[in-house]
Amino acid sequence: MKIAFVSAGVLAFCLIAGCGRPVVKEEPIVASSEIPVIERAELLGRQIYMQDLYAAQATALLLAHGLDLIDIGTLGWITESSRDGCAVTFVAGDPEQWRSVCVVTFAESAEPNIILVDRDLTETQSAMFNARQLALHSIEKSCSDAYNTVVLPRDDGPGWLGYALAATNDPNLILIGGHSRVTVSADGRTILERRSFTKDCMVLKTPQDVGPDVDVAAYTVGHVLDNTPTEVHVFLSLLYGKPLYVVTADRRFWYIEGGKIRILKRP
Repeated sequence: MKIAFVSAGVLAFCLIAGCGRPVVKEEPIVASSEIPVIERAELLGRQIYMQDLYAAQATALLLAHGLDLIDIGTLGWITESSRDGCAVTFVAGDPEQWRSVCVVTFAESAEPNIILVDRDLTETQSAMFNARQLALHSIEKSCSDAYNTVVLPRDDGPGWLGYALAATNDPNLILIGGHSRVTVSADGRTILERRSFTKDCMVLKTPQDVGPDVDVAAYTVGHVLDNTPTEVHVFLSLLYGKPLYVVTADRRFWYIEGGKIRILKRP
């Protein structure tokens, strides 16, 4: 039988245990103005996770078939969702004319399909890849040698949301810090807004000294930049397959699991 273990981040641990228990004067509530913010974070977090998952699967599939992404000139990728799946396009070329070198398609009723095709990107695809490049080049504080990217259509107007997501191949590390987002114009060439989701490069480590019979049940982190969890918290919970407790700037206590955010009654 495995024993459940809750791993705490440095800031959250300080808030909950090391710096005194937070004083709750009244039952925490979610204001009506916060509901659309939370719903948007849930939706974006699930979209980020799915696009990141498809990109990872496409990359692994190409490597399994002996296709070296560097050898075929790949600079990155874009992922386009459809009603029954998605397509991951691997991109080469230059800003004057990006082109695809390979497309991996996913559909619910079929096996993934690899299409080697050298052709110019469409105007929309070029805008997406421009946004992707801006997201990477706009990282203010790098927290990893590797970054993954996701580009989503804006939900509040024309343009794109470009995410730079700090990544690691170490299964014992969870990168909480280092993720950022840029809001980009419709042509993908102008940054309209940018934000980082943390102030520092916070990393959680899977405990190595608790024995093989102990399983991590959930992770706990502090978040000082917002009063509600963000899409990155939703993404990280889905990515690592564990619930995530979040202590926000106003000292409320949140729980994220299965792509859903809910507030707890007390810390």
